[in-house]
Amino acid sequence: MTNSVSSIPKQSAYVMLVAVMLLWSSGIIVARSVHELVAPIGFSFWRWVVAALILIPFAWPRLKIHLSFLRTQLLHIALLGLFIAGGSTMIIVAVRYTTATNVALVSATQPLTTALVAWFILRERLSARQLIGIAAATVGIVAMIARLDVEILQSLSFNPGDSGMLLSVSFYALYAVNLHRWIGQLGPVLVMFLTASGGAIVLLPFYLVEATLFEQTTLSWTVVGAVLYMAIVPTLIATTMWNISVGVVGPNRATAFTNLLPVFGAALAVTLLGESLQAYHIIGGLLVCIGINLVIRPKPDN
Repeated sequence: MTNSVSSIPKQSAYVMLVAVMLLWSSGIIVARSVHELVAPIGFSFWRWVVAALILIPFAWPRLKIHLSFLRTQLLHIALLGLFIAGGSTMIIVAVRYTTATNVALVSATQPLTTALVAWFILRERLSARQLIGIAAATVGIVAMIARLDVEILQSLSFNPGDSGMLLSVSFYALYAVNLHRWIGQLGPVLVMFLTASGGAIVLLPFYLVEATLFEQTTLSWTVVGAVLYMAIVPTLIATTMWNISVGVVGPNRATAFTNLLPVFGAALAVTLLGESLQAYHIIGGLLVCIGINLVIRPKPDN
C-alpha cells in the first residue's frame, strides 16, 4: 500500500504541527477548567468515545475495504489506542497529584524520549545539530517555568504524580514512532477512527473501575460542552493533523514541536486570563523556536 500522506510538502506539515500545538494547548486549558467537575478517566473515556462516534460515517467505507488487513492488526490498534488515549489520560490524572511546573518539566523530555525510542526501534539517529536544538528548546522551557529564577528550580520536589507524566511521555513517543509502521498507510480518517476506538476500548475497564470504586462521572452541560470540545478540536482536528505530519516529517522532527505547548499555554494565559507578558516568556519562547529550527533543518547530506 502507498503512503497517503507522502505527497504533502514538509512545509505544510510544519504549519500543521504549529496549529496542532495551539489546539492541544487550548485543550489543556479546557481540561483544567473542568477537572474539579468530572472524574479524570471518565472525562478522557467519553472524549474518545465521542470522537469515534463522529467518525463512523466517514471511516465506514474504508473500514469495509481494509477489513481483512485490519483483522491482522488488532493488537497494534489496541496498542496505539493505549498509547494515545493512555498518554492523554495520564496527564489528566497526573495534574491532580503533582504541580503544573513538574508537568511542564517532564513534558519537556518528550523530544528526547521520542528520539531514544526511534533509535531503539527504527535505528534513527539524531545529528549533533538536532541534539543541540533539543537542548536549546528544553532550556527555553525551563527558563519560562523557573521564570529565570534558580531558586524556583531548587525548590522543586518530585512526587508520585510525576511518574504518571513520565508514562505519558513514553506512551506518546511509542505512538509517534509506531503509528505509520503499523497502520499509517490506511489514510488519516480511518487511522483516527481506529486509534480513537482503540483508546475508548482500552479505557473502558479503567473507567468502570473508577466509576464503581472511586468517583462517578457526572455529566452537566459544562462537562458535556468540554467533552465535545475535546473530542472535536484537540482530538479529531489536531490529532489527525499530528498523524499526517508525523508521516511526512518523521517522529523526531514532529515531536520537537511539542516544546511549543508551554509557549502557547503562556500566550493563551496572557490573552485569555489577563496574565502579564514577562521577559522570561520572550527569552524562553525564542530559545524554543531556535531549538525547533535546528531540529527540523535538513541534514547536510539531504
